[in-house]
Formats: sequence, C-alpha cells, structure tokens
Amino acid sequence: MRFYRLLLHLYPRAFRSEYGGEMRLDFSERLRRASGPFARMALVLQAPLDVLTNAMGVHWDLLRQDLRHMARSHVRAPGLAVTAILVTALGIGANTAVFSITDQVLLRPLPYADSERLVKLWQHEPGYSRMELSPPNYLDWKRMSSSFEAMAAYYGFSMNLVGQGDPVSVETAVVQGDLFRILEIEPVMGRAIVAEDEREGAPRAVVLSYSLWQGLFGGSRDVLGRTVRLDDRASTIVGVMPPDFHFPRRDTELWTSLQFTRDDSFEDRSNSYLQVLAKLRPGVSLDEARAEMELVTEELERAYPEENEKTRATVVSLRDEISVQARLLLSALFGASICVLLIACANLAHLLLGRGIERRKELTVRTALGAGRERLVRQLLTESLTLAVLGGVAGLVLASFSLPLLAQLAPANLPVAQKTTLDPRVLAFAALVTTFTGVAFGVLPAFRSSGGFEVKGLREGGRDGVGGRRQRLRSALVVGEVAVSVGVLIS
Repeated sequence: MRFYRLLLHLYPRAFRSEYGGEMRLDFSERLRRASGPFARMALVLQAPLDVLTNAMGVHWDLLRQDLRHMARSHVRAPGLAVTAILVTALGIGANTAVFSITDQVLLRPLPYADSERLVKLWQHEPGYSRMELSPPNYLDWKRMSSSFEAMAAYYGFSMNLVGQGDPVSVETAVVQGDLFRILEIEPVMGRAIVAEDEREGAPRAVVLSYSLWQGLFGGSRDVLGRTVRLDDRASTIVGVMPPDFHFPRRDTELWTSLQFTRDDSFEDRSNSYLQVLAKLRPGVSLDEARAEMELVTEELERAYPEENEKTRATVVSLRDEISVQARLLLSALFGASICVLLIACANLAHLLLGRGIERRKELTVRTALGAGRERLVRQLLTESLTLAVLGGVAGLVLASFSLPLLAQLAPANLPVAQKTTLDPRVLAFAALVTTFTGVAFGVLPAFRSSGGFEVKGLREGGRDGVGGRRQRLRSALVVGEVAVSVGVLIS
C-alpha cells in the first residue's frame, strides 16, 4: 500500500485530498480479493500504468480550465499579454540566434570524418607565429615527418573563369589531391583532384562548388569534361562537390590542381605562399606531432642555415584556427544576449507581479470559495509558461530573420556553411530557454500573488497588495534590470 500511496502523488493535491482515501480503499479491496500471489503481483504491476493514465487525464482537464480562464482574462486586458510576449520574444530570439552562430563556430565539431585529427601546419619565425610555407620546406616536412597520415598543400587565389558566358571572378583554391582524401569528402558528381593531376604538364583539373555549378552552369549534368579557361589557361571540369562542402573558406567556389614546377620545388625557400593541412596518424597526439616537427625544423636549419634560420613549425588543430578576436567577439555577443534575456525575464516577472496585484480581488474570492494555494499557483504558472511559449515562438521567427546578418560574424576562414539554420540543436536550446523563462521567473510572482489573502483583499483600491515585500521585490527587479542594462552598455 505504501507503493500505491506514492503513486497517488502523481495526481494534483486537491484531487488526492478529495478522492485519495477512496482510491486507497478500493485498491486495498482489490488486493484482498485477488486470488493467489500472481494475481496480486499483476495488480501491483498494472497500478502504475493505471494511475499514470488517469493522472494525466486529470492534469489535462485542469490545464484546459486554466487555459480557458487565461484566455478570458487576457481578452479583457490584452495589453499585458502582448507586451509580455514581445519582451520574451526579444530575449529568446536574441539568445537563439546568437547561440546558433556560437554553436556552429565554437562548439560543434567540423563536418569532416575524424575532424579532431585534422591539423594545420605553419612556419614559425621570429615575430611571426603563423606564416605560409615555401614549396621546398613543405616537401621536406612531408618527407621527414612520420606523425601524419597524410599532408596536403593549398593556397587561395581569385581567378577569372571563362567558358560559360561572360568572364567571372571566382574564389579559387589551388590544392593537392591528398586534400580531399584527408577530408574524406566525395564529389556528388565526377571525381575529385588526384595525384595524377599534379604532374608537371598534366591537364589542369577543375572541381566546381555546388553553388557555382548551379548558378553559373545551371546544374547541367553534362558539365563534366567541359573545357574552361582559368586565367587564360585551359582547364577541364572533372567534378562537383556537395552543397555542404566549404574548404578552405566559406566563400571558396572552385578547386584546381596544384602543380609544382622545378623552380618552385627545389630552389626558393623564401617564396612562402602554401598553407598545409594534415591528418594525424591514429594514436598520435598533437604534442607528439609538435615535438617531431621541432626536430625536423632543427635538422632543416642545420642543412639550410641561411634560409631556415630560426624557422620552426607551428602545429594547431583545425578547429583552433579561429582567431582570438573572433572568439572574443562571439563570446561577448553571447554574454550580451544572456543579459538581454535576464532583462526580459525581469520585465516578465515585473509584469506578472503587477498583474497579480490587479487580480488580488479575484484571487481572494477564489480562495474564499475553496481554491487552495496550489491550485492558484498552478493557474498563474500556466499563464506565465503560456506567455513564455508564445514569446518563444515569436522569438524563433525573430531569430530566423536575424540569422543571415549574424552569420557574417562567423570567421570566413572557418570551413562551415555561410547560411546558418535553426537545426534541432538550436531548437532544443530555444525550448530550454523558453522553459527556464516561464518557470524561473513565473514561480516567484505566482507564489507572491497567491499567498497571504485576507478579507481586505476584497476591497477596491486596497493597499495591502502594493506595499511590503511585494513592493520591495518589484523594486529589486527594477534595480536588477538597470544594473544588467548598464553592464551591457559598458561592455
């Protein structure tokens, strides 16, 4: 029976007070009449499902009553409801939009297989921690190191593309074929650049981005094998990449094969223009790779003391390529959005407190008619949660319109999509913020508005509801709003 008494707590308190005794007697009688231990066990196992189903029905009936009552109340005075929804929408919308960008740039893994093993390699010289590599240094690093599963060089360049209407300038990445093998990305059509395309004198291969294929070539399936001219050099289109592939920058539109000439490869170590992507071997840590590259660069300095004097390697995770300034900007923006949410929540609590004072006569009458404090708190919490949910929906609409603008804050060198969407992670965050807003800043006004009723509450213009603790609480909310607002403004 103790187990059944605990189950009854799934019902509202008022329901338990009125019917709990009869339900316990009925369950006890059914246990007594059960024939045999198996019948009793089946009855005990069935009890949670029966109680849960019936309790949900009771709670649903109460919720419908509360929603109808709330609707009638706000129809008579729509100003507070509209204001609360707009204030909540501002706070939730700002947080949702900023979280979407922050999540994409700082939190979620990059959209590549084994992205935690992807690293960038830079030359480190006195005064410059990250410089591009020269072709001979790159080839030596690749030959002398063993910490990497693969290594590929590339560089970005703006080229003129001729072959489909008027000449257009396209952001181009000149890459080695191993780049696509490292990222483990397959084209949606045709093939990627391969090692044979890198041979000196080989036909220049071109891979189109999905957006360029759709925009310039109209998504034509016969684009493969077509000859175009890149900066007056004949090139052959060999493939089209997926729409969600963006490397090395978000605005890269075309990839073409990198071909070293003998002068580039073997002579000038000061001609630094290559960026390098590598993939760590399984089991090799970032620190181990850094230690090995330290030995490699020391050996190269001894071999080329003039060209490679004090030249070392910088090895960083691809995710850590984001600049300190970009991280600081997004962190500050996210902190500011949280402050905006706190201000919105304080406004919502202030509005609900004021609404509770206006409804003091109504709540006193309901208390006199037998409504318990739990029932009144439930009613007021339903109102605050409903306003928060409506504000959350409006906030999502606001966030969807502001995302294109905020997406410009994502670093261009981060290989993620420029168009940010409200995906399930972001929607889950919005739901969490909405629930927090409705509950955390609806509980206190609900308890304040539903407690301590006296006959004086029936008098028109009674002053007992506007003084004392309630007035101090409202003043504290105003002080908090001003403090947070000033903090955001100074920041």
